[in-house]
Amino acid sequence: MEKNLRRALLSCAGCTLMLFVTCGLAFNVFSAAQPYVLAQNGFTNTQTSLITTIRSAAYLLGTFAIGRYYRRLGYRTGCALAAMLACVSFLLFAAAKSLAAYYFAGAVAGVSYALGSMVPASILMRRWFRAHSGLAIGICSAGTGLATVVFSPLFTAIAESGGVDRAFLWTAAFCAAAAVLVFFLIRSDPAALGLEPWGKAAPESTQERALHGLHPSRLRWTLLLLAVLLVSGIGATGFTHLMTLYMSEGMDAMRTAAAFSLCGLALMAGKCVCGALCDKLGSYRANYLLFGSFILGCTLCVLAPLKSEALMLASAVFLGFGGSLITVGVSIWAGDLSTPERYEKTLRLFQGAYGLGGIVLSFLPGAIADLAGGYAPAYAVFAVMLLYSLFMLQSTYRLAKV
Repeated sequence: MEKNLRRALLSCAGCTLMLFVTCGLAFNVFSAAQPYVLAQNGFTNTQTSLITTIRSAAYLLGTFAIGRYYRRLGYRTGCALAAMLACVSFLLFAAAKSLAAYYFAGAVAGVSYALGSMVPASILMRRWFRAHSGLAIGICSAGTGLATVVFSPLFTAIAESGGVDRAFLWTAAFCAAAAVLVFFLIRSDPAALGLEPWGKAAPESTQERALHGLHPSRLRWTLLLLAVLLVSGIGATGFTHLMTLYMSEGMDAMRTAAAFSLCGLALMAGKCVCGALCDKLGSYRANYLLFGSFILGCTLCVLAPLKSEALMLASAVFLGFGGSLITVGVSIWAGDLSTPERYEKTLRLFQGAYGLGGIVLSFLPGAIADLAGGYAPAYAVFAVMLLYSLFMLQSTYRLAKV
């Protein structure tokens, strides 16, 4: 194997492991803990949902520090430290005895993901891969789905047998070990090692030049950021509340955890497929397929009161597959709608919208559940919001006649 390809793959593995921890565990697998936190402490649905709101607020604030953080520490040390912060957050969750303590732990988890997000992973993959960078980004992002598949049933089993605090401690131990591996796997720049990025860059097509040359009006750019905000917020919030949705309807905890793992498996597959589809078909065509899956998944979640195991599994698959948009899609849209020189700035802007979406929408399922007596109506609202986002993105792509 070529040395530059081997080194590129190792950096890809390091980014995958980082996202496995900072997003997959700190964000997604926390969903498995949420019903236990709710039951153990006697919090209301809204109070429990606010843990994710605080986490998203910390994520948003953390995105403003990404540039300075990596300029000071470099990508190798910075990515490892981000993973170690996830370990700290789980230790804090295990020790939490009050609502304020849970909120603080959630804030640390948010900072962990902000610093160890798709921003450094996408930048590193574009540095290491000239060809198939979309697929490389998708593989990195798939780590979040893998965490859900592997850890959700394991976390639930430990929580059922020994309590949720013990499950938090085991997860913290894994995060610490992963942070060490991240440090040894990632390298910041091929040139620093005397290497070239792997692959040959494809000539820029007419459509790509048209996209990169787009100068949307201020109004359209604002509406486009709103679309990114909604997609990201729905993905983070809808995924986080999936177990709570079905357990609150009386579904068995272990079966619900299995469905959540299936959702993570679909998410993992979707992220790899999303990157490959965008490389092969272009983002415009891929958007229709992925948004369609996302909207269908939300629609099936509305049927949760029917207590159908088949519908629960189907909703998990479609929601997970379409949910790949919130990480891979956002990174690829930033690349499509900017020049290489503006990519990092545009990506940070889109990631800021991602974080704001998590804040704006994170309270919504809990608030609707308190008012309507269940979480299902929130997913109907999510489906409508996704339709708007699809329209806004595709109409922007059509300006370049892609």
